[in-house]
Amino acid sequence: MIKNFANKLNQALRTTGPTIKFTPPPSDVFNVKPVESAENLIHQVKPIEVQDSKIGCDGGNGPLGHPMVYINLEGNTPQSCGYCGLRFIQKHGHHHHH
Repeated sequence: MIKNFANKLNQALRTTGPTIKFTPPPSDVFNVKPVESAENLIHQVKPIEVQDSKIGCDGGNGPLGHPMVYINLEGNTPQSCGYCGLRFIQKHGHHHHH
């Protein structure tokens, strides 16, 4: 009885409809390497000029931002936020003394 059932099941499985052949996708379909790195893209954003020698950055998107960090802008080169990569530079000639 069990052997007969197994044979019928096997035959039924072999004869049901067309066989489905899996064709793997072309290899480049899953190539998710970005065209440009995030670092290159953020460097295309012009540094934000600020008056003070310090700036607080929280990512700018409210709850979608990042923890507040304070960046020292003394010097003549842009300073990057360690979280989002935005760059800030102090406008010279507009020093505010507190």
